[in-house]
Amino acid sequence: MLRQITTPGIRSFSTAPVALAGRQGARRKPAKKFDVDDMPRFEFDDQTTLGHNLFDNIRQVRQYLRKTEFELPKLNVYAKLFEAPSSDQILKFKTHTYLGEGHPVERKVVLSVKVDDLKLNDTEKHKFLLLCGPRYNVDTQELVMSSERFPKRQQNKKFLIDNLNKLIKEAKDTKDTFADVPLNLPKPKTRLEFPKEWLKPKEEIAQ
Repeated sequence: MLRQITTPGIRSFSTAPVALAGRQGARRKPAKKFDVDDMPRFEFDDQTTLGHNLFDNIRQVRQYLRKTEFELPKLNVYAKLFEAPSSDQILKFKTHTYLGEGHPVERKVVLSVKVDDLKLNDTEKHKFLLLCGPRYNVDTQELVMSSERFPKRQQNKKFLIDNLNKLIKEAKDTKDTFADVPLNLPKPKTRLEFPKEWLKPKEEIAQ
């Protein structure tokens, strides 16, 4: 005689299939933002978009005018008188600054110095100009060097000063003066002047 063994069935919490669990109701359509049908009717009791933009510009201008009127005079306390560079300050540095977002050119530094201000004798000056090469400007008689190797402006400035000190130190080294090497400098540009004989008399100009 065979025995039939039955196990009690597991009762589920929901009679809906698993695939449809949580989807018994109809899906709600998302509301469209700024739907024309749902917008209230314009009764011409407010400014248009262009009018509000104009008002925003006027508010911004007035804000800067208030700062100019009330805040800028307070900066007079921090004003400093201009002092011309002394004779000892022979180095000139040129940099670029852009307002707003940063720019890669801001890290570039240009150094210029008069070679005569370095107080070198003829032998040292000859060797110094040979070492400078095309960086020596014949018209202005200045040494011009630039650097944008490093990411910071101060680093490039320090790099140029160190190179200038190395050039001066090497020029003053008497082990090899390079006296036998000729210095081929380009001719300076001649500035042409307008001949006075070509000028018209004032009487002809008045006519």
